[in-house]
Amino acid sequence: MKLILTTFLIIFLSFYSKGDAPTLNQWVYYELVRFDTRFEQGDLKEAEEILFGLYEQNWRRDSYDKAVIARTFGFYLIQQERYDEGFEKLLVSYETGAFPLEEQARLVVTISQLYAFKKQLEKSITFLEDYLSEVGKRVSKIPNIGEVYGMLALAYAQKEDFDTAYKHIASAVKYSGFREDWYKLKFAIEYTKGLYLEAQESAFMLVKFKPDVKRYYIQLSAIYNILEKNDLALATLEVSYLKNLLDKPDDFLNLSNFYLYNQNPANSAQLLEEKLDKGEIDATDNANLKLLSDAWLYAKDRSKSVVALEKAIDNEYDEELLIQLIDVAFFSFMWEKVINAYDLAKQNEIDTTGKIDLIYAISNIELRNYTKALTLLKTMTEHETYGDQATSWMEYLNTIIEFSN
Repeated sequence: MKLILTTFLIIFLSFYSKGDAPTLNQWVYYELVRFDTRFEQGDLKEAEEILFGLYEQNWRRDSYDKAVIARTFGFYLIQQERYDEGFEKLLVSYETGAFPLEEQARLVVTISQLYAFKKQLEKSITFLEDYLSEVGKRVSKIPNIGEVYGMLALAYAQKEDFDTAYKHIASAVKYSGFREDWYKLKFAIEYTKGLYLEAQESAFMLVKFKPDVKRYYIQLSAIYNILEKNDLALATLEVSYLKNLLDKPDDFLNLSNFYLYNQNPANSAQLLEEKLDKGEIDATDNANLKLLSDAWLYAKDRSKSVVALEKAIDNEYDEELLIQLIDVAFFSFMWEKVINAYDLAKQNEIDTTGKIDLIYAISNIELRNYTKALTLLKTMTEHETYGDQATSWMEYLNTIIEFSN
């Protein structure tokens, strides 16, 4: 588990009485100020000696001074990455029982994190739950109580007890307001449990409060897609694109596919062409060029669809793409391109019997290559599927030839 620590080395507490609140002795306060000064100056040796001297004083077990000193010493040691020593001092601080419940939450969270860091997850859970049990109905009055619930949720999530984790993360959000870590965990649990409506709300909050984080837009779009809110899924991705958050080929391809799926092929094609030209999408990958061709085709711009297919075939010969090129070029009245593609098919021994041969013959008629067209049509008249069409075109061609003589 990643150790997450909000490290603070000293809490400056007023040593004047505030009702029943405990207070530091004045000399302890000034010694801690002296420690802080040495620490800020980088004199860690003397800073630690000050803390050690304070810690070794003969304090009562329940001394508030001892609790604050041990806590400060513990956080200092953790900041120095001396985790075992720091953990020991923080436990001593907590076990004094000198802190009011309202002041314990941050310390409780840190100790629970250290338990988890030490691979003692059950102890972390027990420690947190014992504290919450002690807090009881005063929970709403405890600063940082949301962190306690959040850590408890994280611990249960690690155990894959997502029902219990979800109960606690809901409390963490309730008492913390928006906190990124808690909403990330809340979303993850909701997604895992299939609570997609709730996950939608969490994903939206992450986008709302962290509008410059790409993955949150992708998460929200994915949830909208699951909920079949296709317009919102597309709009969310578009916003991330307009904010220049999309920066990977897969991001652009995903958005392009969304455009196609939502019947906006022109935007899909324009996006793909721009990114291919800029080298932000791999122009040597035929799958990308085929997607571009399809987008232009659905946008009813067949000539650009043909260009994309030609680039793909130039990259790497592909029988399926070549047949598609012949078909699209034919319906675009690009007769020369049909002829060239057909010749390439023949060079690669593709079986053109049937539709492709008929397309080739018609293209030759359009180019007034009558002899070549007639020769091919004669061989097709007995074809099971295209024989009748071949016969009709042959009769038409004979009429043309007759009138031209």
